[in-house]
Amino acid sequence: MEAKLKKNTATLVILAVSGALIYALPYFRNYYYDVFLDAFHLTNTQMGTLGSAYGVCCLISYIFGGFCADRWKTKYLLTISLVATGLLGFTLLLYPPYPVLLLIHAAWGITSIMTFWGALVKAVRSLGSENEQGKAFGFFEGGRGVTNIIQSAVILGIFAFFAKHMSDKMALSAVITVYSVICLLLGLMIMMLYKDPDQATVSPEDRESSKTFDWAVLWKVLKMPTTWLATILIFTSYAMIISYYYITPYATAAFGASTLIAAALGYFSQYCRPIGSFSAGIIGDRIGVSNMVLIGYILLALGLVGLILLPGKASFILMLLVFIGIIYTSMYALQAMHFAILVEGDYPVESTGTVSMPLMIIGYSGEIFMPIIAGACLDYWGGTAGYKVFFGILLGLAIIGFITVVIWQRVTKEKRREIALQRKLSKEQALT
Repeated sequence: MEAKLKKNTATLVILAVSGALIYALPYFRNYYYDVFLDAFHLTNTQMGTLGSAYGVCCLISYIFGGFCADRWKTKYLLTISLVATGLLGFTLLLYPPYPVLLLIHAAWGITSIMTFWGALVKAVRSLGSENEQGKAFGFFEGGRGVTNIIQSAVILGIFAFFAKHMSDKMALSAVITVYSVICLLLGLMIMMLYKDPDQATVSPEDRESSKTFDWAVLWKVLKMPTTWLATILIFTSYAMIISYYYITPYATAAFGASTLIAAALGYFSQYCRPIGSFSAGIIGDRIGVSNMVLIGYILLALGLVGLILLPGKASFILMLLVFIGIIYTSMYALQAMHFAILVEGDYPVESTGTVSMPLMIIGYSGEIFMPIIAGACLDYWGGTAGYKVFFGILLGLAIIGFITVVIWQRVTKEKRREIALQRKLSKEQALT
């Protein structure tokens, strides 16, 4: 990391860890499904509705998250979000009845998205200069990946220890406690470390206006072609990110992979995440963010083509692993560039929340559509054919993404030339 970003390394690490661990509490029930079910005396249907309550509130929160990000100070939003998420986690230790659990998960949809995600994106953007946005988001996403790898192993060890020496319920309580305490500590650390950029670099007039969400700015953003191009980029790449877990059952059905190998393929994604994110960040700042996105879509398409055309024989399992590795690495590289590319669209950091509204609402909507499309493919065609049809749809989206990047580069030609010049000057200064 260099220049401005290098000075903010500690803050970036805290933001990356926070961006990973705030979602541990809403999702950990899936990893300890049976224990959670027994401890809270839930049915499978009730367990499913907890996820639905969280998902619905997340969707609503995406709509208002941009407003919050540009209306209130980033530091306060991030701190309040983490502390509130942690405090809600502590209420689980009371093992409340189902209606209360439902409310807790709904509230997490607000604290982890509405008051958090837009502010987090804005915070990461503020840590780097214009020619450091690739590294800022690449290292941020890579840091989230590393955090998930470490925390999953540590938490599993804690659970195993308490389950062995006490009981499964005590082990679950230990997991809840650790996650809740971490959220509180991260909130306090952000309060102490993070400094809103407008404190030192923005004029008093702009400082005051930046605290208020401006509907005129939103209207201006919606009329910019780059906004809709960026939305398509997020939608087409995020569709792969939320659909990759279909690769695991496909490997079992088409290649006769054992349950252990199939599970390993799922975990393999988390090890590819830091590689894709870190690489995208470093390369993106050297050759241009949109050029990195272009490469990402090419690799994603090649990986999907290989996945579709590879003969379903056990002898090809290693080749399957290669194509899956390409898919995992490229999809996380693209995710790391979701908001880094905004610098080429010439959006000021102060309006990040406003810009992110259409990007997140539409871009992340694939979370609703893709599982339905996948299910329809599997039900209609059945077996490996259904998986291949679905992967074909993902390939089509990757091609659309590629075409969108080409259009993006033509639209942002002048701004990209300006950033390239800044990059060249920075290199020259570093050499002198």
